Amino acid sequence: MSGSKACPEDWKARIPLIFEGAEESSAADWSLSLPAELDYSGLNYSLKSPLRVHAEKLGNGRTFFLEIRLSFSAAAPCSRCLRETPLEIAGSFRYFYTPSAVEEGQNVDETVVSYPQDSVEIDLSEQIWESFILSLPDKVLCREDCAGLCPLCGADLNAGDCGCSSQGSDPRLQVLKDILPDVSEEC
Repeated sequence: MSGSKACPEDWKARIPLIFEGAEESSAADWSLSLPAELDYSGLNYSLKSPLRVHAEKLGNGRTFFLEIRLSFSAAAPCSRCLRETPLEIAGSFRYFYTPSAVEEGQNVDETVVSYPQDSVEIDLSEQIWESFILSLPDKVLCREDCAGLCPLCGADLNAGDCGCSSQGSDPRLQVLKDILPDVSEEC
């Protein structure tokens, strides 16, 4: 499922809209299958566990908040040294649901999820997928002080100095050397 930006078709995550004599809130839990790999935002994520989801409907009317909490295990290459980095990801997201505002001639806000007036249940799959994507980190680091790779030889600088000389520096930076002559160059 490389490069996928759509919710998996086999997800079944539905909640009823109205309960006879129900409490003000209701909750549901799912363990949803994830693809083995996902390319997203320039990173290749290896997904190691199912997506654990807890959804809680807050309110009992046709307009309500839905809180989605999710967690999963993954791995992705470090953005500096490319070392495979394990990740434990968790997130919490809140959505506001209301009957379709378009049918009533109201303005529709992008942050509001609308559904058809005659619905008896709501499929949460799209909001769960959106929450999953939003929980993925933009940048993965194996550790905060990761030194990265040498731009000349490609050696992992976390293992130590690679021995490259600074004579092969980028000529576009020469103007900075002229302004700041006391700055030492490093690999």
